[in-house]
Amino acid sequence: MPRTSHYETNGLDQHVGLIKQQLDKSMKDGAVRQLAVQIVSGTNDHATDPRTGDTVPIIRAFGRQFLAPTGGPCKQRDEACEIERIWDFVVLNFRYVYDPAEIDTFATARESLLAGGGDCDDATILIAALAGFVGFRAVARVISTQDNPKQWVHIYPLIGISKDDPKQWIPLDVTVEGAAPGWEYESIANYRDYTLV
Repeated sequence: MPRTSHYETNGLDQHVGLIKQQLDKSMKDGAVRQLAVQIVSGTNDHATDPRTGDTVPIIRAFGRQFLAPTGGPCKQRDEACEIERIWDFVVLNFRYVYDPAEIDTFATARESLLAGGGDCDDATILIAALAGFVGFRAVARVISTQDNPKQWVHIYPLIGISKDDPKQWIPLDVTVEGAAPGWEYESIANYRDYTLV
């Protein structure tokens, strides 16, 4: 049965430390590694979608079926394709939901996928784990907005391009409807970046 850890944090550094702790657990999970490689290699099965009757690509992991990104496998060392496939997989299988009132939860990548969603902390853990398992570096960006510049209100991962020596960092914020890889809030007042992988 999936578990979610509940914590109280005293400050931003401790909050991101708990995210890193769950990411580290995720990075020790061989099934998450296998899933990440399947996502970018396009090794999909197919199944009938019970809602539509259509045949859809799937990936089997953790004893379940997950919707798979469409398109063939990424070419060797095609980092843009790998990021796009990871983005598509998470968008297809992870729904943004708030934590319970007054409770911060932190789930591993596996726990978030089995639950079908989580909040921005969980999305950051999931994307950083999948990207990390195929060689990307990741940082967590924590932001405040111009509406509330003194309060840290959101977190999302940035994935480094090129894997060997990142020169560009791509934001992957799947918690905002209609966002695409590279999208960020225009109203950022302050931010802090924390190394994850």
